[in-house]
Amino acid sequence: MKRYKVKAKLNRDYFLIKFGSKTVIFLLYTVGMKPIKVQLCLLLVLFFVTLLASECTAKELSTSQISALIRPIESLAIQYGTGDIKAYIFLDPKCPHSRDFLSMIHDNDKMRSIYHYYIFFYELKRLHSHDLIGTIYASQAPLQQTLGVMVGEKEIEELRSFPAKVNERIEAIEAVAEAIGVNKRPYLILKKELD
Repeated sequence: MKRYKVKAKLNRDYFLIKFGSKTVIFLLYTVGMKPIKVQLCLLLVLFFVTLLASECTAKELSTSQISALIRPIESLAIQYGTGDIKAYIFLDPKCPHSRDFLSMIHDNDKMRSIYHYYIFFYELKRLHSHDLIGTIYASQAPLQQTLGVMVGEKEIEELRSFPAKVNERIEAIEAVAEAIGVNKRPYLILKKELD
């Protein structure tokens, strides 16, 4: 994943931002302005910095590149459904949107007959779900455990340490998700889109 350094310089009359190879200058005429207007100007600057950041960090991978990244971790997925079309989904077990998405799949037989889902757990850092992900992967029946936790809202005791194989699985999925640019959960990729 390409990373950019952001350098900002606030002068009395301007705000200069270097973001990767891009430079943006915001002119601020603060002389004689009320403090509230200065704050509003700075808020506007922050808004544009956010837009610029999202533009520069967006992934632009071809479908063949995405397919090549996912293929090696396909065997690490929890599989659900019997359909002919492969659907790769990145979920966080604590994310309410991921839970809703999996519940929708669980409740719809037709979706499971059309698509073969490959479920990859990829932690949203703010939800601190690493231990839950490891616990699900370490269980004897990961699919049943996933459905119990995410659809049935079953509380399970989270393990604090896992076999090396589980940690390797989590790290491999995380590396691919970062390379693809998975930035939200659920994140869905359909195989027919990759062909």
